[in-house]
Amino acid sequence: AVDRSGVPLLPELYYVPAENIEAEKLNPRSQQRLPNENIPLVWAQSLYFLGQLLNEGLIAVGDIDPLGRHLSVGQHREPLVQIALLAEDEDLQAELAANSIAAQTPKQVEPIQVRQTKELSAIYTQIGRNDQLGLSGRPVRRLRSLTTSRVFKVREEAIVFLPSFLNRQEFYLTLDYHYLVAQIKSEIAHIHRHWYQLGRPTVTLMLTHTMLETGREALLELMKEFRDGYCKNTPVKLGNLKQFMLTAGTERIDLMHDFEFTESPVTGAVETRRYLTYNPEKTWPLGHTQEFKLECETNTQFLLTSLRDSENLYEQIELLHTLVRLKGLNFDTGFGGTEEIVKVVDLLNEVYTKAGESSQSKIQWAVIRHAAGLLDKVDISLSDAVTDILVRQKQIAVGKAYSEDSIISRPGSYTEVMDKIRQFCGEDIRDRVLTQEILIYLSVLIKAEPQLFKGLLTLRVSYFILLLTSELARELGVTQNEAYEHLMQLSPFEIKNRLRQVLTEYEEMNQILKQQESLRVKQPEKDIEWVVAPVSEEPQMPAGGWRRKRQMEGGVNRVPKDFYPSVWGLLRHCKGLIIGDKLERRNRLDSHIILSEMTPGEKNFALQIEHLLNKIVAPEYRQVNIEALMELAAIAQRNPELQVEEYIVLDVLVGHAVRLNWLGKHQERADKYDEDKAAAWQAFYNTSPYVCASHVLDAFRFLTKFG
Repeated sequence: AVDRSGVPLLPELYYVPAENIEAEKLNPRSQQRLPNENIPLVWAQSLYFLGQLLNEGLIAVGDIDPLGRHLSVGQHREPLVQIALLAEDEDLQAELAANSIAAQTPKQVEPIQVRQTKELSAIYTQIGRNDQLGLSGRPVRRLRSLTTSRVFKVREEAIVFLPSFLNRQEFYLTLDYHYLVAQIKSEIAHIHRHWYQLGRPTVTLMLTHTMLETGREALLELMKEFRDGYCKNTPVKLGNLKQFMLTAGTERIDLMHDFEFTESPVTGAVETRRYLTYNPEKTWPLGHTQEFKLECETNTQFLLTSLRDSENLYEQIELLHTLVRLKGLNFDTGFGGTEEIVKVVDLLNEVYTKAGESSQSKIQWAVIRHAAGLLDKVDISLSDAVTDILVRQKQIAVGKAYSEDSIISRPGSYTEVMDKIRQFCGEDIRDRVLTQEILIYLSVLIKAEPQLFKGLLTLRVSYFILLLTSELARELGVTQNEAYEHLMQLSPFEIKNRLRQVLTEYEEMNQILKQQESLRVKQPEKDIEWVVAPVSEEPQMPAGGWRRKRQMEGGVNRVPKDFYPSVWGLLRHCKGLIIGDKLERRNRLDSHIILSEMTPGEKNFALQIEHLLNKIVAPEYRQVNIEALMELAAIAQRNPELQVEEYIVLDVLVGHAVRLNWLGKHQERADKYDEDKAAAWQAFYNTSPYVCASHVLDAFRFLTKFG
């Protein structure tokens, strides 16, 4: 230590002066060491004081290690995992007993209370709270299985908390019994490997009728493994919760300030009122024209009346989506009469629950994902999934926005990850929850089979979704946006398997996608006159640059003269147009329907185009779409015989225009274009309208294979 005014202080380090180094080499330890200027090094000084306090008996080891972890250092225990099964009611208990599986109901384990994990998170916020010192206590965190696998004594009451992954109201993945069984096995193995406390870990599992309906055989097989004493290679013991109290690990929490539980203990099956009619025989997906009409509806009374009359979950979720957009989640629907307030969010929860209450083959996954998106559900394991990917030297891009802000390169809480997903994911609300799913499956696959990710630096979730839809489109012989609807109807287990296949055959899938994006034209190239649309705007760059100009034009929805008739004329030359998110089938305009029902100057046609453009969030991208449509219309007007046999997808066309513009200036970066996408889009937004139209033309030629 260095003495400073009678106080011994520890420096960061001691060094040999440069002029003494040769002498030190000749005779090691002969030269005087000098302290550097960093006095005291706070971390070392703190340990020094702590050591003095211990030596002088002013504190005990337990005071600086209240969890007692020093007692288990170097002592690897492999404890028996105790599993207590609870059935939601006596009927389910009897059904399990018929299969030789013992379970209790929550009523039978009283006075032990059974509660959800989120309540334990709320209790933990009181630990460390001190109002006088202005300390708020622990932040709300996701509590994992090692925390919940014990019996808690809270104000002298015994409480067990159900594992967080079993709460189906939080996220829907465990509705898929494949995922549920794998998750239970994984959690039990994890607890067995990492339990370090006194007593045995005790896991409380609540079984419901819905769980048994969706995956009866697999779940019963798992319960029989528990009964026989082994879950895979993990030793387990199935038994009575009251008996387990004698050997279970326990935790005592007394000082809880003014905390009170806001919910009652879990008592089993909960009867909930139903306000909507559901008939499985009348539940089927709507056509995209029906969906588009419901999306554009603004009459609240019509929506509520249709909701009362509907027996189709797909129709109900579309009606509720429109109500959310018009009135918000907390709008009183009047379905409760004068007795109670029934909000839109209550009806959404009802549809979410109904869609998952059937056998696995009949679960309406598309409805579940739609409702989960509207309810803004978040999987609490999302932050873990992202961390698992990042620590393996990968980065993640969410959504279709090619900007640096859409990249996730450092771990964060699940709320931070979700904020980024909300900001950048597509207009289809289901994309938010599907993105969470893909991230979770990627984390599982990268841990199990890291070789699948060789050569991939940035994992672009939207591109994986695109590859999944491309493969489905090829299998089913449908368009990509129709394939996206089929993807939404697949179970989590099926999507995970398909994602693995995509990673296995990545290059081949890329080729399939390119083939599907190409456009067939019934005309030799020599007969086509390639023309760039005339630009009426100022030739000089405006103040603030072209991007700012596009943001201003796109922000006020200004369109060029004769824009709508030009788009109507373009529809005569192709199968149709897709404006905005290419996987959202409501964004598809079918030429034969539009041309037979509407005229070029009709207001309804203009409103339909305007509605699709308004759905594009970024004003500069909206403006680029308008410029692209004008360029395509100019080509169509100059070539009366031109016929494109596919839908022209503006997302794809503009994407290739951006790529061609970038590669024209950075040919040496051709093989690294994926890394440059963010910069390429920024550069494109800053090009003049003439350059933009020229590259749209180049992209059109490229997609028709003439290029």
